[in-house]
Amino acid sequence: MAIAYRPEIDGLRFLAVALVILHHLGIPGFNGGFVGVDVFFVISGYLITSILVKEVSSSAFSFGGFYRRRVIRLAPAYFLVLLASGVLACFTLLPAELVQFAKSTIYSTFFAANFFMWDAVGGYFGSGADTTPLLHLWSLAVEEQFYLFWPVGFLVLVRLFPSRLSISAVIVLMLIATVMVSQYGALNYPAAAYYLMPTRAFELLIGAALVFLPSFTLGGYSRYVRMVLSAMGLGLIAYSSIFFDKSIWFPGLNALIPCIGTALIILFAREGLPIVGPLLTNRFSVAIGKISYPAYLWHWPIIAFLNIHLIEITPSIAMAVISAALVLSWLTYQFLELPARHFRSRSSSCVIMAGFVLPAAVFTLIAYVIIAKGGLPVRFSEDLNRRAAAVMSHADAERGRCNEGPVSAPLPEYDCVLGVRKSDVDILLVGDSHANHFSGMIDVLAREAGLRGYDVTQSNSVFLMNTDRYYKQGNELVHHASFRKRNDYIATELLPRGYHYVVLGASYAGHINGGLFTLGEDERGMADDSLFHDSLRETIKAVVSYGSVPVLIKGNPTFESDISRCTLNNHRFGLDADCNLVRSEFDSRFSAWNKMVDSLEAEFDTLMVIDPSRVICDDDYCYSEIDGLPLYKDGNHLNYMGSEFVGEQYLKHFGNPFRNEMAAPD
Repeated sequence: MAIAYRPEIDGLRFLAVALVILHHLGIPGFNGGFVGVDVFFVISGYLITSILVKEVSSSAFSFGGFYRRRVIRLAPAYFLVLLASGVLACFTLLPAELVQFAKSTIYSTFFAANFFMWDAVGGYFGSGADTTPLLHLWSLAVEEQFYLFWPVGFLVLVRLFPSRLSISAVIVLMLIATVMVSQYGALNYPAAAYYLMPTRAFELLIGAALVFLPSFTLGGYSRYVRMVLSAMGLGLIAYSSIFFDKSIWFPGLNALIPCIGTALIILFAREGLPIVGPLLTNRFSVAIGKISYPAYLWHWPIIAFLNIHLIEITPSIAMAVISAALVLSWLTYQFLELPARHFRSRSSSCVIMAGFVLPAAVFTLIAYVIIAKGGLPVRFSEDLNRRAAAVMSHADAERGRCNEGPVSAPLPEYDCVLGVRKSDVDILLVGDSHANHFSGMIDVLAREAGLRGYDVTQSNSVFLMNTDRYYKQGNELVHHASFRKRNDYIATELLPRGYHYVVLGASYAGHINGGLFTLGEDERGMADDSLFHDSLRETIKAVVSYGSVPVLIKGNPTFESDISRCTLNNHRFGLDADCNLVRSEFDSRFSAWNKMVDSLEAEFDTLMVIDPSRVICDDDYCYSEIDGLPLYKDGNHLNYMGSEFVGEQYLKHFGNPFRNEMAAPD
């Protein structure tokens, strides 16, 4: 059952998709253009709830009819873009890339792309995000997951709370609760919070809540007040787009700014209203708004494939991308979306089977074949295939939730095994993402020594006992709560078990040059290197007190930019980029850390130090690739195959530190 058409809603859709596209193109002034997705969420919550209210009140609602309309509205353009992206991927992506694409296709087909992107890509702005063709489908997954639960939840609300006022009160309570969940997630689990429905639900609920506002809301304000409020809404969205960037905690409370702005426009903007009315309801805005859905679908795969092929997005390329996306969107709208509306008269089972189940089965089957065939490697040389496989192997993906599990309840020992599987655990690996990326190296060393390890790493959490960490968020100093929680758990629950070895890994050289830490009631400044030294010293001392041998991973050379694909792209595209780091630069960056390690070795007789730079560097350079194998996943972290390679080469040239006679377990 249709609701009254509002052209300003289409104009708002135009604004949302324009923000997202301009943001993805890197246009100055649109660093926060990702909030266009939040605008879409509020609109969707408002429109879907409006339809539910109208149908339920007239006893015309059915689940079959609801999902039939969703399939007709979303599936045609969705599957067309999946098909086009898949064909292009099969012709251009290297085997490891194609396997990853195929996996993302399966998740996307069943509207679970947000789970895949969270697990495989990590943060929305993380390494590899700009070369993931289906990255943008995470937002469609969030909406579809909301649509899966909201009709049921709404019917329950109607049964339990017959009055609009009581329903609106419950929705507001749900909204407040989900905002709190989102804020907690944004501060403590930013990647998960960005992608997952529970931390985005409040944005759709804001739209839902608008439907239940008293009917006198609009009429109770003068034309001037409505104009001011709708202009304020537009200003809030513009502010978010201009002043937000990838460093801001998001979604959480910050997402309320564009969402409230969208709500004000939905409530108060109308076609004849000065300022905002003409901006949103002119023919151009409405026309683009009508094709905003396919425009959102088309634009990102175009950009991602350009990024994959190292085509710089200059102003002229940006204009070409916008033009191509709009042309494809118009064609999709005219020749696929509009004709698909004729299926509204067909039965729900027919539409759902033909429009979703059948194409989903076909896409899934093809994707599984591609995965089973290893990404069709015969299309490229073995050298390229091996390099691509290395670049695409990430420790955080290989190690699963061992790296990012619950802060104070990490996965148990039997789920996070390094080395050989046997009854006793010999090695505890702790630290931040740099400890995690050395899990491949530790696995190799432990396996050769016949030992078993336990991986308990967590991003941004170097293991320092009795220490708190802080971040600068703009001008704000933010306490990193999960840092202390994870380290307290390790100190109280794991260290007392008396593992033979406790391996400490972290971005130590980076931490001592400006890391913000406090040690108990110590009054030294947060960025004082001596405080960090004392904290690490006390941590090693505690390890020794429990009868364990402390093992310190000294760290690896770091590059100023993402170096992971440098040698791969040189071979793939015939380039001649410099992919190495001058040794003197590395020595300079590590100078203070090297001195600190020397002092710790002098103090602790049992301290063992593993220095990966002995493998990665020679007297002249530190290398991003050795023997045709790229080592890095970005500019700082090793990829998993690279980490394993470092372990193998360490064994070959320097022996196994875990076979140290003095420290060998009984």
